[in-house]
Amino acid sequence: MITLQMEYRKIKRKKIGLTMCAMMSIQFAWLLWASKNPSEKELLQGWLYNLHTQPLLCAIMMPTVISVLASRLADIEHKGNTYKQLKTLRTAGALYHAKVLCGFLFILAMTVADYLFLLALGYGHGYVGNPDLKAYLLSFVLQTACCLSLYLLQLDLSLLFFNQMIPLVVGLCGSMLGVILMYLKTYSFLPWGGFLSSAIVMMDWNPATRIVTYYYRDFSSVELFALCMIAVWIVLFYTAGRILFTRKEG
Repeated sequence: MITLQMEYRKIKRKKIGLTMCAMMSIQFAWLLWASKNPSEKELLQGWLYNLHTQPLLCAIMMPTVISVLASRLADIEHKGNTYKQLKTLRTAGALYHAKVLCGFLFILAMTVADYLFLLALGYGHGYVGNPDLKAYLLSFVLQTACCLSLYLLQLDLSLLFFNQMIPLVVGLCGSMLGVILMYLKTYSFLPWGGFLSSAIVMMDWNPATRIVTYYYRDFSSVELFALCMIAVWIVLFYTAGRILFTRKEG
């Protein structure tokens, strides 16, 4: 707990929370614009539409947002060259764990805000019926896990490279790759493919009638394996980052 408090004190004047709020505001504005003036059909399927749109939005924005978050949490040690000094106060493992937990709390707050906004949006538009809370909770857990895997990757890169442009470029490229995978519906075991793997609602578009239908997907064995890869990446990136931070000299 003391180590975590130290992390928050180090970033007190970096306005990370304000930066994250600004980026989330862009996402909320996109959702408001995309769902304006819903038709009767859209009102009937509104709650499913939200669950279909959320992974797509995350694939577009979250890799970049997370890369900024990880960079902001790591660059203070690079600029001050304080790795050795910090390790005299706390063990390297405890310091890395605090950085992971600090970033995870930011991610959790952003994801909670996302889903609360989706619920508020649905009730504000007057979607028919009530949301399936179990489905929303499952989607929330899966999206949070996917974001955590990306955060661990970006944190490892931010700790490894002094030049923070490198992990930021990786985040930008990850956003583009995630969008491509979402539109192609090509399942990938890469971390950025996790948003498609964790989507629990799919879309069927009939070109003849021009009618869009949303439905809960039945996961095949391949899709379940791709989903399990999110947990695998979390373990691998956490283990690699802990070793990296422990051996880092300065």
